Amino acid sequence: MEFALVGIPLIFALISIEEMARGMWIYHSQIYAVSQAARYAVVHGQDCAQNGNTCTMTVGSIATTLANAGVGLAPSQWDVTLVSASGSNNVTCNPLSSCTSNATVWPPSPDNAAGTSVAIKATYPFPTAMSMFFPGAKFVQFGTYNLPAYSKQVIQF
Repeated sequence: MEFALVGIPLIFALISIEEMARGMWIYHSQIYAVSQAARYAVVHGQDCAQNGNTCTMTVGSIATTLANAGVGLAPSQWDVTLVSASGSNNVTCNPLSSCTSNATVWPPSPDNAAGTSVAIKATYPFPTAMSMFFPGAKFVQFGTYNLPAYSKQVIQF
């Protein structure tokens, strides 16, 4: 009797805390990865290629940077959009793994000039098992929430 009164709510609380921690970890990992990929893009602008340097950016190199920075996040589930300053040269990677071998230069000229901005938008699904605790649930179907991330930075050189 005592276990029914104390144990069941305690197990529910522990599982809830674990699910919230997992969701926060996924959200933070995605925010960090998007920020790092945007930072990587803004230091490789038009003026970066001066004096014999070969540092032009491609969609694939940004996608690879994003995938490497997002430790624990599956690139096959990650939807990403690279947004250029003009808005006409956007690249959508649904999923991110479809763009890792893309050799298209991004952002293209004139969107890669110093002082213009680039942005990266991303969403990652977070399936949660909390729906199995809803009273009266006959068939358990896990709910999925799309966690957003956005980073906009100005090209430095």
